[in-house]
Amino acid sequence: MRNEVTGGTSQQDADISPAELDALWREPPYTLTGANEHFPGNYILTPGAEREEELGVESDDGEVEPDSYWKRKKRFARESTVSLAVGERFSSDVVLVFRGRRRSGIIPDSELQEALRTRLRVVESNSQDVIQLFKDLSARLLSVHAEKDSFVITFKTVEEIWKFSTYLALGYVARCLENFLCDQSFWLDIELLKDLEITVTVDEEHLATLYLGLLLQEGLFFAKALVNSGDHSDEEDELCFSCNDLLMVKDTGQESNWEGTLLSTGQHGLVPVNTMQPLPYPFYQWFLRKYPGCAGGSPSEPGGFENPIVTGSCEAIVDHYPEAHDELQLSRGDVVEIRGLLLRGLVLFIGTHSSTGHTGFVHKDHVKPLNAAPLDEQLVFLTKEERTSLSQVNPCSPETRDNDLLKRLFSSDISTVYRLDRLDESDFTYIRNQPKQEHKPPVSARQSILSEKSDATPPHHSSPRPSLSSPCPNFFASQNALGRGGDGELLSFGLDDTFGDIEEGSWEVEEPEVFDPTLTLLNTPHFQEDFLPMYDMHHSFLWQTFAGRSEDELLGHLENVREGAKKMAMAWAHRRACFLLGRLCAKKLKYSQARVYYEEALGVSVDAFSDLPLLIALYTNLTSVYLKQKMADKLPSTLEKACALLLCLPSHNFTSLDEFELLKLVLRRSIVAGDKHLEARICFLTASLFLLFSKTEDALPFVERLQFLTVSLSSEADRSIAPLDLNWLLSRLYHCKYMPFLALASLSLDSGQGHSLQEAFHRIDVFRNNSVRLNPRWREGTSLLPAQIVVYLKQALAIAEQDEDLKTQRDLCLGLAYVYQQHGALDKALPCAQQAVDTGGGVNEEEGFEASVMLGWLSVLLGQPERAQANLQPLLQSLQGTDSPAQRGVIHNLLALCLRRQCRISEAGCHLHHALTISRESGNQRNQALALANLGCLALDVGSSTLAERFLIRSLFLFLEIWESPVDEEQVQTYLWLGRSYKDRGRGQDVRLCYEMGLLISLYARNLHSQMLVAKILSRHYADKLLYGQSILYYEHCVSVSRDLKDKRLEGEYLEILSSLYLSLNTEKSSRKSLDYSKQSLRISIDLGKREEESETWLQVGRIYYLIYEDELADMYLQAAVKTALRMNDPHFTMSIYEEAGDVFFKGHRNRQASVPFFRDGSLPFARSIRDVPSEFRLLSKLTELLMSQEEHDEALRYALLAVEISSKTGVRMNEWVSYHRLATVYHSLEQYEMAEHHYLKALILSPPVLQHPLEARYYTKVYCRLGDLTLHKLKDAHDSVGYFQLALAAALEDCENLQALYVVYMKLAEIHANHMPDPLLCHDYLDRARSLKWKLSGLGEKEEHAEPSKDANYNAAKDVDSAEHLVLVMEQAGLEAINGKQSQTVRIAATETQMSIKQIQL
Repeated sequence: MRNEVTGGTSQQDADISPAELDALWREPPYTLTGANEHFPGNYILTPGAEREEELGVESDDGEVEPDSYWKRKKRFARESTVSLAVGERFSSDVVLVFRGRRRSGIIPDSELQEALRTRLRVVESNSQDVIQLFKDLSARLLSVHAEKDSFVITFKTVEEIWKFSTYLALGYVARCLENFLCDQSFWLDIELLKDLEITVTVDEEHLATLYLGLLLQEGLFFAKALVNSGDHSDEEDELCFSCNDLLMVKDTGQESNWEGTLLSTGQHGLVPVNTMQPLPYPFYQWFLRKYPGCAGGSPSEPGGFENPIVTGSCEAIVDHYPEAHDELQLSRGDVVEIRGLLLRGLVLFIGTHSSTGHTGFVHKDHVKPLNAAPLDEQLVFLTKEERTSLSQVNPCSPETRDNDLLKRLFSSDISTVYRLDRLDESDFTYIRNQPKQEHKPPVSARQSILSEKSDATPPHHSSPRPSLSSPCPNFFASQNALGRGGDGELLSFGLDDTFGDIEEGSWEVEEPEVFDPTLTLLNTPHFQEDFLPMYDMHHSFLWQTFAGRSEDELLGHLENVREGAKKMAMAWAHRRACFLLGRLCAKKLKYSQARVYYEEALGVSVDAFSDLPLLIALYTNLTSVYLKQKMADKLPSTLEKACALLLCLPSHNFTSLDEFELLKLVLRRSIVAGDKHLEARICFLTASLFLLFSKTEDALPFVERLQFLTVSLSSEADRSIAPLDLNWLLSRLYHCKYMPFLALASLSLDSGQGHSLQEAFHRIDVFRNNSVRLNPRWREGTSLLPAQIVVYLKQALAIAEQDEDLKTQRDLCLGLAYVYQQHGALDKALPCAQQAVDTGGGVNEEEGFEASVMLGWLSVLLGQPERAQANLQPLLQSLQGTDSPAQRGVIHNLLALCLRRQCRISEAGCHLHHALTISRESGNQRNQALALANLGCLALDVGSSTLAERFLIRSLFLFLEIWESPVDEEQVQTYLWLGRSYKDRGRGQDVRLCYEMGLLISLYARNLHSQMLVAKILSRHYADKLLYGQSILYYEHCVSVSRDLKDKRLEGEYLEILSSLYLSLNTEKSSRKSLDYSKQSLRISIDLGKREEESETWLQVGRIYYLIYEDELADMYLQAAVKTALRMNDPHFTMSIYEEAGDVFFKGHRNRQASVPFFRDGSLPFARSIRDVPSEFRLLSKLTELLMSQEEHDEALRYALLAVEISSKTGVRMNEWVSYHRLATVYHSLEQYEMAEHHYLKALILSPPVLQHPLEARYYTKVYCRLGDLTLHKLKDAHDSVGYFQLALAAALEDCENLQALYVVYMKLAEIHANHMPDPLLCHDYLDRARSLKWKLSGLGEKEEHAEPSKDANYNAAKDVDSAEHLVLVMEQAGLEAINGKQSQTVRIAATETQMSIKQIQL
């Protein structure tokens, strides 16, 4: 297995990028290599049923082809272990694929599938939960593949495959995954729940192949013969068998011949292994191995009966004169009425002669169908009474009372305790008033389960059999009526009561046996109801009739009764005394003596069928003794009759567990015959027997098999409804066996039809108990109730509505409202509360008050104060003058909350004052504290912080006095409001103290939701004060609490905040810490399937790696961010991620060239593919600047030209201006000066004509100076140069603060007129102006030398520095963003180009 798991891991690694692996801390993909530790080699089996799939290959005529089958079998037989048997040709791993779909649609639901996939990623992080789920499903989990919607499992024993295939066939695997993967909010929407389902699929052929390999590995299995032994017999010691015979095959080490045992006869011998086909039904393998024995003869021929089970009448086809007195004498043509059922798989049935009225055993071969009809199509193999009785079996402890259950689950104090107001969204949504819990050391869920299991009381305090029987005519009465009178009182079978009318002296005569009252009682010639306790499993008749006697005394007395009955020829007394003696002997395990008594009883000549229960008890008990003592010679005389009595008569009353010996034999015969209907009826009786004796472990596999046969037989007959729905019974059996996953799965599959209200409450209790086992936090009062309980509450409500039980309806509606409120579904809680009000009014005013208050409170929470006031105001009026102060105070308090939300502050204050006064008069300190806190909230709402402080402090003093009451959230909320009142007045220290006190109270109360709220407020408080260390501390506590709450979404949000805070500290250590939190946040984003957050987190991690000088890892993470964004169907988001990934390097201080692949190879082609023109222009501009900085001028020119071309398509004039300026700069760098001059002038033409700020003139000063230098020194044109410098002079004069630039322009003009265009006057004039500026600059220079030593140096170096960088500098100073391609404020210049030319002429 280890090698196979490793192989799967390497394949998965190939699909994961290096950045993804690093994000997972370089751990391998999720596998469960330790799963085998949870499965010991030989653990106790849990019997079950399975999907029946034939492994053999069938030919056209329906027969199995041994050659095709044996090719597969030989492949297994070559090796001795499963891994070797399957390793070369196929894997032992089984892939379980799950799909979510809507029942109303055909195609799978992609949104549901993604939600399930996300949920799986979340729960996958806690692998123990997933392992435990599949362990309960009897599978070994190897790995989870969320992206492929699959689990990889394997099996090591036949029993594991058997149980898993059982759960798969019954739908439990799919339902377990549904319960496991669906979020709590999923269960709140009943309509959505009805439409959605999860389906699971496995490769059944591969599963069957693995099953076959495990059978061959174990070397002992049960098989069916494929041919007759005569065709292949070569040796004398070979066993003779026929085609389709069942044999037990054992590996003897030989290659061709193994040891075989015929189940029909028990004969041993060698069999050719290539003629044996292992039974493909794991249930058969388990049953035949656990209960070994022969099948007791050849299967019965079907005769003339087409249907497996019939009722009605038959016609005799032969003359039959029986030797036994209990068989029916027949003549050809006689009509026989079938008594009970006729089973085609049995030899005999019980019939009543239509002419004589005699009842007896009839051979099936002696009759033919006359008016025979199969059972009703909804019954198939059992009667209506039997189906009803089985549905009423309760193997668990006594049922929970509905009132007690609802009180435990939904106890509320809303009608007596005030509710706290809510100032804004930062406050508690609502206060959960729950009982105070003792603070015990935390224990793990598994330890809690084990402790509960060890302390649990035995589930069977009394026999559940009374519910197995139902009233039946004649000889079958309800077990509930056994030993009871008509009114249900216990009947006494004491001698004084039974024979009270006999005179006292009549007991003392010479022949006491003649007058023995026991003889008189036992000699009744027909069945009486009083005799039923004689046949029950508790021997009730003996202990009640002969109370006070020991077993030995009782044996002696009954022996005397037997002898007296023989002497007096009292046949019935003789028969019954022998039966009682036989039962006592069997009870003491004296089977030989019991056999003698039973045989003697059967030998007494009476009309046996006039006391049918006695006849049944005699035959079944005697046959069981024969089977126990293996008396094969005597077995045929009683076996068939016992089978007919046991299987053909409905509602059988078991007398002993020994009857299972007979059922085992008949079940083996049904396996040999392949009779599924007979097998189903036997499973029904076997399960009933074990449940009667409280053997739930033994009953479970037969109940599972019965449920499977029910489904399979119904599907074969194309019935819409199965005859039995045993999911309810199975859920209770799984509950007793402590299998919570399966208990919840079977419970959810139960149709709920026909259940009583009490059973509906029992279903709620079973669900709650098993939910607690899976999550101990769901115990009463410790956490939210699971949302799935809504399903069962709705079912109970529907039954209560049918029964018109108004009180139960009100309680259930309140319970539903309570659950919806807990889970934040207030819109669903409100209709439930309204229904509770409507039904509560029909009970009485007191019952309806709580519902009305709940309705008002929910209306307040939903922001409907007008509706709440309309509901509460009549309640207040009705309470006037009544002795209900607490209720009046509750209404006053809620009305105040409504009025505050309507801005009716004074009226709200009056109601709160009334509520406070009432609570003071009644001495209720908790309500006083709540009323004062609400007054403080009201004062805060109107801005009166000082008044709020007084109310809140008084409230906190009262809270301190009632510390033991469950008021932690209310007290915390009061502290938060007090802190807010201090914050409004700038008392920061008091604010901190209030918040920290609230956190301490939350920690003491172990209230996670309260801790989360207060810690978040404290974090923000310290962050506002720039105390990031303390803020980080509380945010880390928020992360810890969110993990305790298993809220991945909140955990991811707080991890992102922590990452940002650590990064802001700007140290290497803090950056590493920020990196760690970002990676944790990344993993959560991946688990939750939030692609946008995932991509942004990849990007953030890449930024952090760049900051800590790990550029290679930064590059990998940035690529992963782009890869994730590309999976989304959002091109604009993808474009932004592409560009931001490149910006990490582009805007950095090193390795800027690493951004080129992101821009050139990724984002630029993508922008063109989605026709994003603004992004394309920005990317071309960035590439041009980046290549220029790398001195790749030729490549920069290509992108600059493209930028000029695309700028016109953006519709932004500034983009064209900037692109031409940048292109001119590139030409200047390439020394193409004429092109540079042309494009500089083009850029100037596109520049705004009006100057809005003097600083904007600096751009023109620098550009014209650049043009002047270019034409003077490169193009050698002094005239043009003078013009450009004069334009620069005009621009410099507009910027009075930039004297350095003006000085340089003066000096340049002086130089031109001195050397290139001699003009002494102008030269002297410019020099004078320059000298005057120099004196000014020299005065300022000393002051600004250290502050800004190189202001004019920026300009003087303009010739040597890239002009694009100067453009960026100028536009940043002017408040522009031309490089980014975003249009900022319109730049206006003071003088137009024409005006500058006029100045040049004047100069």
